[in-house]
Amino acid sequence: MPQPGTRPGAVLESPRTRRYNRRMFREFRMKSILAPALAGLLFLMSGTAAPAQPRLVFDDTTIEVVTAKKRYKWRVQQAISAAQMARGLMFRKTLDPYKGMLFDFGTPVLARIWMKNTEIPLDILFIRADGTIESIGFGEPFSLRIVRSGGPVRAVLEILHGTAEKLGIGPGDRIRHEIFGTPLKKPPSYKPKSLRKKS
Repeated sequence: MPQPGTRPGAVLESPRTRRYNRRMFREFRMKSILAPALAGLLFLMSGTAAPAQPRLVFDDTTIEVVTAKKRYKWRVQQAISAAQMARGLMFRKTLDPYKGMLFDFGTPVLARIWMKNTEIPLDILFIRADGTIESIGFGEPFSLRIVRSGGPVRAVLEILHGTAEKLGIGPGDRIRHEIFGTPLKKPPSYKPKSLRKKS
């Protein structure tokens, strides 16, 4: 006969049994919460999250910037292939003041530049086929606004924003490089006095 306060057909539990059942329920609930979280963590650790950007190799080259007052020789990276031009300076965190990237289009074009995925502010130098600077634009970080050349240009040089103003570089100044028909002379190799030929 059922005891007072119990439902007909209910199984009577001892206090020890009730404590055990409560503990098992808590453990089950904790596992049901942790399992999805653990699965998500393993998914991220497996490398299937945001894919890493493929590495592109850019060759270094030397340019000479010729202004009315001074000349500056810089080592810059050269973008020639379609993949290199599409990547440009995207995803870079820093850029040295006298470094940059030279985009060689191979033939004069009306250039259009944007700053997608580029967090470094840039001076964008549009360069004619003869090496003279046609115009200079400002590349605002992450902006999708198109920066256009005013006329056909053979190349674009991207450098850290503010460098052109600091050094007095402007339209009409010249960039010397082999793609403009003005290759730079290699500096003479240095030899210690002990190795120099005596006259």
